[in-house]
Amino acid sequence: MTLMKEIEDRRAYRGLAPDPLPEDQVQRLLSAAHLAPSCFNKQSWRFVAVTGDALAGLRETLPEGNKWATRAPLIVVAVQKPSLDCRLDEGRDYAPFDLGLAVMSLVLQATHEGLVAHPIAGYSPGKVRKVLGIPEDYVVQTLVIVGQRGPDDLLTDWQKERETGPRQREPLEKVAFRNRWPDPTSG
Repeated sequence: MTLMKEIEDRRAYRGLAPDPLPEDQVQRLLSAAHLAPSCFNKQSWRFVAVTGDALAGLRETLPEGNKWATRAPLIVVAVQKPSLDCRLDEGRDYAPFDLGLAVMSLVLQATHEGLVAHPIAGYSPGKVRKVLGIPEDYVVQTLVIVGQRGPDDLLTDWQKERETGPRQREPLEKVAFRNRWPDPTSG
């Protein structure tokens, strides 16, 4: 089976180099996210690309377990506003889904360019909101840590193991089905 090289190569590496990224490269990442599909093209996502001296405040929002992310030369803050997107029956708010598509577009572009783009959930959303002046009606969904691969000296032992170990995935047949949801009694 052949998949896109970027899908096969993408990994959530943590060892990063602090080298700044060229502005045109940052712009391409944001453009990739911007071109993602969304429900009725509502584009309810917003991105704040944080670089240079502005990173200092954002780094303060990270817990010790994400200390490795403090070395990143770019952190993209991905937010969404549910009221700007499709709100359909049975609780189908599309804003998180649409933001996920946009983030994946950014991640694949970064991978294509030889960068690491690692979305994280470990940060203080309230502090991020305050540091960046994000309005209360936007949900700070994820931070995407972006940079070149680099040293692993800020990583814990288990993080180092994840960097070099085999990719961990559930078996495909456990997460993807054909034609019908499987019978839970069939094994």
